[in-house]
Amino acid sequence: MTSRDSFPDILRGFALLGIAMVNVQYFAVDTVSGFESADFTSGANSAAAFIVMLLFQSKFYLLFSFLFGYSAHYVMKGERANRSRWVGRSVGLILFGVVHFVFLFHGDILFLYGVFALLLLAFYFRPDKSVRRWARGIYIFSAILFTLLALLVTAGEAFLASKGKTLPADTAGLGGLNQALASGGFLEAAVARFELWLTFAPQGFFLQGPLVMVAFLVGVLVARKNGLASGANPALMRRMALWGISIGLPLQLAAAAIYIFNLLADQYSLGLSLISLAINFLTAPILSAGYVGVLWLISERVGGIALLSAAGRHSLTIYLSQSVIFSVLFSAWGLGLFAQLDAWLVATTAFLTWLVLSVLAMVNLRFFTRGPMETLLTNFSKLFVRKA
Repeated sequence: MTSRDSFPDILRGFALLGIAMVNVQYFAVDTVSGFESADFTSGANSAAAFIVMLLFQSKFYLLFSFLFGYSAHYVMKGERANRSRWVGRSVGLILFGVVHFVFLFHGDILFLYGVFALLLLAFYFRPDKSVRRWARGIYIFSAILFTLLALLVTAGEAFLASKGKTLPADTAGLGGLNQALASGGFLEAAVARFELWLTFAPQGFFLQGPLVMVAFLVGVLVARKNGLASGANPALMRRMALWGISIGLPLQLAAAAIYIFNLLADQYSLGLSLISLAINFLTAPILSAGYVGVLWLISERVGGIALLSAAGRHSLTIYLSQSVIFSVLFSAWGLGLFAQLDAWLVATTAFLTWLVLSVLAMVNLRFFTRGPMETLLTNFSKLFVRKA
């Protein structure tokens, strides 16, 4: 029996931290604008929002998507006969996603993963050259889409400003979930959450979806080369760490600076916000690659990083558990802390939640080989496998 490669689990555990740090703002501060609605007269709040944008925003969902694509190789193993198991896994994620975005978090990623995992089947068995071509083409399409959107909105703002006007800021109909979390019951929040998900799901599919697919495809290519296995190339990892951090971090610093300065300005600019997001999203893979290299170098020196590895082996369980805990903490039907805490306290809460769940994952591994949600998804996917 072959031993399990630990480094992909370490990366998943690390990615879960970033996902918690980004997602919590939409549970705790504002369900649409997140930390943008925090009190920025406080330096601690500004610092928290800046750090989340700089180090976490967009980097970790792409890292998680990359690892999901990487895992496709372990499920299908290059054999067409294993496609049915992958289909079962994808359908299972879609079902998990529906429950998640209705009852827990409108920013759910599982539904999107399930849908794009099914689309991955159209690419998985293609040769490396074709997969690389598709990944490059989809990324270029996303870059053009993001850039045009940001430039068009900025130009529109400039044109209206010359006429003494501004873009309409009407957000009527988007605050229903805020109200439900602040004062409503569990089912009231579920209805409002579903309505908000319907509003933003198309945006997620057309803006985030292509980058998710690119990360899937890159993950497949790396898995074919055993790029994260125990025999990973040390020189490559050092280059990824060096170039990923030295190039990726300054670019993300620029995006975060634009983001914060825009929020602190007397007149908020949607165009400037979109420019910041475009830089953030489109250059995030560079810093994500740097994270991979740095974490690999650290794990080689300290011999594993057990906490991150345990968390990674419980990725679905922890992802969903984070949402459960955040919902209980911030919803009116729970502890009722929605819009009550400063941004820095919200970020601290996310870190502590991830830490506690990761420790519990370590404890669980003493008795079981995987988490409860992983077991449920595995057993569900087996229903799609035809018995000989």
